[in-house]
Amino acid sequence: MKKALLAIAAVVASVSALAADGTITMKNQGVISPTGASYAVPLYQDPTVAGNATTGAGLLPGGVTVGLFEASNLTTPLATGTMGTTAQLSPYIANPIQQPVTVTGFAPGSTAPLVIRAWSTSAGSFDAAKTIAGAEYGEWSFTSAPLGGTPPGGGLPVPTPTFTGWGDPNGSGFALTATPGTNVPEPSTIALGVLGVGALFLRRRK
Repeated sequence: MKKALLAIAAVVASVSALAADGTITMKNQGVISPTGASYAVPLYQDPTVAGNATTGAGLLPGGVTVGLFEASNLTTPLATGTMGTTAQLSPYIANPIQQPVTVTGFAPGSTAPLVIRAWSTSAGSFDAAKTIAGAEYGEWSFTSAPLGGTPPGGGLPVPTPTFTGWGDPNGSGFALTATPGTNVPEPSTIALGVLGVGALFLRRRK
């Protein structure tokens, strides 16, 4: 009986180990490069709208949400955070500044194809932001470093990585894209002039 219980316990432990999911730390400050150096991946507003290339995305009206997704499931985020709303924090995820995220279906020590999406919070979702005039959005794919946790079958635990592999270690970051307006454009000055001449011509004929 005792041997049977030990065998069952071993099987349960084995299944638990196989079922374990790896972890990653969600943040865009203090990202660790493959060489071990620390860098940031700031997010900025669309420069064609903001007028410059370094206005933090978090200063957009209503703020900006950042979500982490598995590449195979872009519907449900693994985690989300919102960007700061002060000039200093607006290029960075600030609420929370960092958070541990479980990457379902990927064991500790494995790498996972991931997607980071950012969108105007007021739009409600990434897909909606792409259709609402004035909203902004961005999307970037990367493959994670080996995920944190104890690998299946045991062994030394793997440290939980950051967003290593996303962005340029030079800290240049990314700019969001603004959704263009959908309103009918106002008539140009030339068009108004043509209409005016036409109206004058008709009046003289009368």
